[in-house]
Amino acid sequence: MRKFFVLGLMILIGSVIWSQLPKDNYHYYLLSDVQHANPDTIFAIDLSKSKLLEVPQELSKFKNLKALRLSKNKLTQLPDFFTSFTSLQFLYADKNKFMSFPAPIFYLENLEYIDISRNQIDAIPVGIKNLTKLLYLDIWDNRLLSIDNAFISLQQIKFIDFRGTTFSPEFVDRWTQSFPNATVKFDPPCSCIK
Repeated sequence: MRKFFVLGLMILIGSVIWSQLPKDNYHYYLLSDVQHANPDTIFAIDLSKSKLLEVPQELSKFKNLKALRLSKNKLTQLPDFFTSFTSLQFLYADKNKFMSFPAPIFYLENLEYIDISRNQIDAIPVGIKNLTKLLYLDIWDNRLLSIDNAFISLQQIKFIDFRGTTFSPEFVDRWTQSFPNATVKFDPPCSCIK
């Protein structure tokens, strides 16, 4: 009986947390489909699986973007014009070639959801503290070696996925305890020192 109570409580807590995560209900357009549209009326663009080595300059005119998919490309950086997407809430930049967390992201203070999983990012830098509306961060399967202490200031966050890198038990404990109101996912810790 006790096991069922604990299981039920875990399901209830999990559903409360998941209900607090941002929901992406935008209709996405391909960039080729909106070349002649009024840029102020386009809120979501899908550039995933486009074999991009860089973000196309044409994207810069869509200043009202709220959601952008850049998944499954070969991007190593984001252009400076990216900082003008101040309304952006959802960013999918997974499965690219980022070696570091792209700095232009830290200017997008309305971001609620970032999926930057399956890259080669080695650190979460101090700039992360600017993302005061961030609720969801998927940084799964990167090469994280360090996380700046400024990350702790984001107590509004509800979900963080650190899986894909094995950390020491102390590292796991520290970051799990730093976000008591969030779901923090780690792979089982190792006995290594980090």
